[in-house]
Amino acid sequence: MVDTIVIGKKNNFGLTRDSDLLVRAMQAENVCGNIRKVHPRDRYFVDRLLHRRWADTAVHIERAFPAWFSAARRHILIPNQERFPHRHLGRLKSIDLVLCKSRYAMAVFQKLGVATEYLGFTSEDRLDSSIDKDWDGIFHLAGGSTLKGTEDLLALWIRHPKWPVLHLVQKEALAPKSVPPNVDLITRHVPDGELKEMQNRYGVHLCPSRGEGWGHHIVEGMSTGALILSIDAPPMNEHLNASTGLLVPYSRIQSRHLGTCYFADLAVLEAQIAGALTMSVEEKARFSRAARLSFERIDREFCERVNRIFGSLR
Repeated sequence: MVDTIVIGKKNNFGLTRDSDLLVRAMQAENVCGNIRKVHPRDRYFVDRLLHRRWADTAVHIERAFPAWFSAARRHILIPNQERFPHRHLGRLKSIDLVLCKSRYAMAVFQKLGVATEYLGFTSEDRLDSSIDKDWDGIFHLAGGSTLKGTEDLLALWIRHPKWPVLHLVQKEALAPKSVPPNVDLITRHVPDGELKEMQNRYGVHLCPSRGEGWGHHIVEGMSTGALILSIDAPPMNEHLNASTGLLVPYSRIQSRHLGTCYFADLAVLEAQIAGALTMSVEEKARFSRAARLSFERIDREFCERVNRIFGSLR
């Protein structure tokens, strides 16, 4: 038996990062004793049948997993509201505390009458200061998500064949069958070192996400000091403001589970990208410094809250 188990799926994208970053912060702050990461399927039938206790505290990542309700005395949920389905609302009765990554998520779960507290979150620090920034390099990390606004960017790059190359990293199963000549589509597995080089090399990161639980590609971009473009909607605009990045208004919304998807105003998105392409290096560098400082604050405050919240549970 351990002190804390962290239950989360391993998808080699955001969910994997969530578990790793949370455990790393807990260990660094020395607030949760022995910690073990487990997959939702690691709880065997005989464990459930006999109500075998695995830990004092169980932390559920993204969704609540009923198979683990008998495995711990206390249950904490760190949800992604846009991926928490209405059919799972009954599971919240077994959750003692919902820790929210964003103020937006906190408002969503408070309305459901469950105990909530603001945790915030962090992302991996991807800065490599030895890599020279190419301020003309345009980067879009879609990964394995369908909510990154990739279709909007591709439509604009088709409309503007003279725009610089858009470097697009996307899971092959989700990638379009064809792209315009000025799009460099990368669907193969990209080793972490190569991805980190891209994140640092390319100075402009386009992140017009329609919805995020946290937004690792945005916050990682901030850590590298990139010029970030995103949507002026929560939780994306909790990371960025007018001094740390470029924000695009949304033109329509669509419900998704407990969250909302925000669709970019394409005319403004087009204008903002055009503006970023002609922006001076000095102006981009100003955004770069502000984004990096904002990342450092986000990371520092997350660790402080991990210390306070989890420390109080011991």
